[in-house]
Amino acid sequence: MDEIKRKFIELAGNIGEGLGLNRTTCQIYALLYMNSEPLSPGQITKELGISKANVSLNLKKLEEWEAVEKVWKRGHTRALYKANEDIEEIIINKLQLGIQKRINEIRKYLDDLKQQLDRTENKDQLKNKIKEIEKLVNKLGFLIKNLKYLKKQKEF
Repeated sequence: MDEIKRKFIELAGNIGEGLGLNRTTCQIYALLYMNSEPLSPGQITKELGISKANVSLNLKKLEEWEAVEKVWKRGHTRALYKANEDIEEIIINKLQLGIQKRINEIRKYLDDLKQQLDRTENKDQLKNKIKEIEKLVNKLGFLIKNLKYLKKQKEF
């Protein structure tokens, strides 16, 4: 691997880690992004010096984010992977998945709290606070459902 490519992959890992993402996931994406041809999991393993299991797990994450896609080439028995080069779309997909996951967790927690309200003092005050949080969660849900529309706006 040439020096510039190695540094770019290292930078992608550092940036991703700084944003709370998995370093290896970001490095795999960067490797695929830098290559004009799709790569096999074996080639990724060799290039980055990581295990096949690690590559496999991280490719699944990247597929979930729509950051990579499987491609099939004549003469290859297994799928190859290429990067989605629309980084903005990938970021929006990741944000949507991450925020939706947290929204689901919050809603579940709020439902548990509502079931316990009957056994508490200050029931009305707590009901009002839960309603306020539910409104906020609903606004967040609306926001993530509409992130892709923001991308289409030239000023954004």
